[in-house]
Amino acid sequence: MITSKSMHPTGHKAPSPSSVVVIKVGGSVLEKLSDTFFQECVQLLNVGWSPVIVHGGGPEINRLQQWAGVEPKFVDGLRVTDDETLEWVEMVLAGRINKKLVTLLEQAGASAVGLSGVDRGMIRVRPADARLGWVGEVTRVDPEPLRFLLSMGWIPVVGSLGVDEKGQHYNVNADTAAGAVAEALGAEKMVMVTDVSGIRRNRNGAEEWLSCLTTKEIDDLIRSGDIHGGMIPKVKAAMSGLGGSVREVIITSGTVPDCLNAVWQPDGVGTVIVKEDERHGTLSHLSS
Repeated sequence: MITSKSMHPTGHKAPSPSSVVVIKVGGSVLEKLSDTFFQECVQLLNVGWSPVIVHGGGPEINRLQQWAGVEPKFVDGLRVTDDETLEWVEMVLAGRINKKLVTLLEQAGASAVGLSGVDRGMIRVRPADARLGWVGEVTRVDPEPLRFLLSMGWIPVVGSLGVDEKGQHYNVNADTAAGAVAEALGAEKMVMVTDVSGIRRNRNGAEEWLSCLTTKEIDDLIRSGDIHGGMIPKVKAAMSGLGGSVREVIITSGTVPDCLNAVWQPDGVGTVIVKEDERHGTLSHLSS
């Protein structure tokens, strides 16, 4: 007789939306995550948070395409996804990367479940742009599968795929997917795990770490040139996550220990981005 863990949330209850934190792990940092990252995810559970991980896998998809002799193509930073490319995308996002993250979480002591936005039609999409092929724009997220997993004390690991009403699968930008998942769950915090430890600026010849910024302050820093180059798309993606229930987006580096501490400690690693009307004055580093 085959036995298994309970399929019902006996002894558990659904987490409150305010305790849910969506952690977006970018493809560029997956191979560089610190040895403690997955232990920190478990620590979040231990201090009362309910983490949901949403991940991309761009570099791995690039490698597969190049191995097959196909040069990756992008339009406005989004991968052009034809039929063949979609197969590579699904292999990475619903397979290799997803299961690797689940295994590492389990080894750190968590109970983790890997899925993609296709499962149970969780992330519904429509075509984003004819130039992009099978790239989807999120129209709806069904949060119930994630709520069930969270009620069991498990960590969902979501690959950023979507499906339309006809059953066609789509590639979905991971930043967009994370923001949509956060809003559907009523999460108040989202963490963008990248390869940079927050936002910095040069002041009087010295580099200064900025612990908390509003969207207006970020716009000002972009105009002044303090935020430039590859940091611009990172902060713009973070700002786009500030919508609906999400009150804070944290940019942090997954390459250093304690990168998730900013979720529950005011002096944690990274930069907290907030809406203009939710400024934490005590955290401002922009005063003259």
